[in-house]
Amino acid sequence: METPSTRAEFEERMQIVREQLVQGKLMFNKGLRGPESLLKVRLLPNRRIDLMSIDESARLQGNMARQFIDGAFDDLLPD
Repeated sequence: METPSTRAEFEERMQIVREQLVQGKLMFNKGLRGPESLLKVRLLPNRRIDLMSIDESARLQGNMARQFIDGAFDDLLPD
């Protein structure tokens, strides 16, 4: 899994997750930590994401969302 190397890349990943939630493309089963983790992500006064508010679960969700957009899992799909 490719990890972000800049703050801009990291924020882009979190915005992808946000858009997936808004569009209803991302859902969680009851009992998972994913929604709680994402709800704890805060914005700074300048409207940038507070990186200190992102835990491992939210970070992994952002990285995975980016991988799906890049098509990294296309080879796992049946023809």
